[in-house]
Amino acid sequence: MTAATSPETGATEIEFAPALPGDVKIEPGVGYLQPGGLVVHTGWSRPLDGEPHERSQHPAYEGGSVQPWNISTPDGHRAACFPYLTRPDAEAAAARIVAALPGRAWPADADTASLLLLVREASSVPELLPLTHKDKPAWGSGYGGDLADFHMPDSRAAYERMIAAHGRIPKNCQACARVVRAQKKAGWLPRTNHWPSWSVPGHRGAYVRPHCYCSACMGIDVRIGSFGAADDGEGNIIPGSRAVYPWTAVPAFAGGDVDRDQRAYAWFAYFLREGGCVVIDERPGSNLWPAGVRHDDALFCETGVTREFDPDDVTPSL
Repeated sequence: MTAATSPETGATEIEFAPALPGDVKIEPGVGYLQPGGLVVHTGWSRPLDGEPHERSQHPAYEGGSVQPWNISTPDGHRAACFPYLTRPDAEAAAARIVAALPGRAWPADADTASLLLLVREASSVPELLPLTHKDKPAWGSGYGGDLADFHMPDSRAAYERMIAAHGRIPKNCQACARVVRAQKKAGWLPRTNHWPSWSVPGHRGAYVRPHCYCSACMGIDVRIGSFGAADDGEGNIIPGSRAVYPWTAVPAFAGGDVDRDQRAYAWFAYFLREGGCVVIDERPGSNLWPAGVRHDDALFCETGVTREFDPDDVTPSL
């Protein structure tokens, strides 16, 4: 392929293919190598008449349509948190992302593993959102496709930094603001964490929607519980935990039947009395062991007992 350089941006047209698993057959396509060393390109997917393991590039509809434009390293690894809607937008973002590197460019002999996390985190800041509202970067309205989907950061620490930068309810997210207004009008106290859950096997690097309205946002996954001694089934006493949904009906041993709006307080008092501490966790899990989390990445990782707590058990033991 003959390289062609754009006089407007200095980008060079090159042959390019994304780095996908070895069993995927990738048809090379076109990328635009930026002066800063990153590559802007459209996506790859399975052709309509192709085999399950085949991938080919989406054609570019420059000037006449909106489509995802991605930013990658020259060897095909994703380098940006967000896809962009036009090639010029992606090229402008690529220039800002490489400005975070020590030499303000992606080196030709770059150690991809060491620099990739740096550029991905640099790309997740509010200023690099792909949409605008009143001429300011924004998450979008949430109507139709007007919402800034993103790639989940590679670690929980990076994800928490991203959330901190954007805010629990980002001021530049029309969808969040609309949901909060509706909840307040309906008499609810709206939750502030409208972000999708980060998990080790499920979401790292996955393409997700921001500020979801699923069970995590509505507090359905929240659990209240405590720690204490448990039997491992072989007569040994080991650390254990148990937890319930805060609005589970309260049995007699935990204080008896109370109005639904008082159940969380009754469970709190019970677990504080029985375990000496109370833990409230928003992540789905079994008791206080988060689902899909590696042992060395879990809260209170020494707690390994995940037997479900039966609130109807009249003789519970931690």
